[in-house]
Amino acid sequence: MLDLVGSTALAQQLPLPIWGELLGQWSLDILQLLRGWGGWILPLQGDAALACWPAWQAEAAVGAAQQAHGMTAGLPLAQTLGQSLTLRAGLAAGELTLLPYQEPRPCGLPLHLAHRLSSVADPGETLLCAEVARTLEAQPGSGRSILQRRTVPPLQGFETLQSSGAAFYRVLLPAEQLAGAEMKAG
Repeated sequence: MLDLVGSTALAQQLPLPIWGELLGQWSLDILQLLRGWGGWILPLQGDAALACWPAWQAEAAVGAAQQAHGMTAGLPLAQTLGQSLTLRAGLAAGELTLLPYQEPRPCGLPLHLAHRLSSVADPGETLLCAEVARTLEAQPGSGRSILQRRTVPPLQGFETLQSSGAAFYRVLLPAEQLAGAEMKAG
């Protein structure tokens, strides 16, 4: 889950046609980036984007999220307007099911957890659940880890998980420095 920080305030600041052009440019660039990293993209959520990867491609999901931060910060129209854009990102792993639509849509707790993590992330931050962290590293948050353990405030609907001691992590490196990251958008 990628969420554009401060978009509601920006939508109130900018004339609607300019806001629409800015959000449109961001949406197209984000979709291209997520596809470039091999993500299965779900319908855009206004100022948020959501994509899924198989668990064995967790590094691609993290790389896409990290690259999305830089892409958002460098969005040409935002720079022309003198606006500084940032993202918050949340990644969670687990089982999904498909709901029948014209195009099947995934449904499940990992999508809700990713949304909650993105909502508590600091601007420019990517937060991961412990399962994603373990898929990336045998011992996340220790030694030469690219992850750092992060305390998060209560996540609505996940109080039981948190009270059982669930760990969450922040990604420390930008996409270009992720070990083994071979995929790039484009």
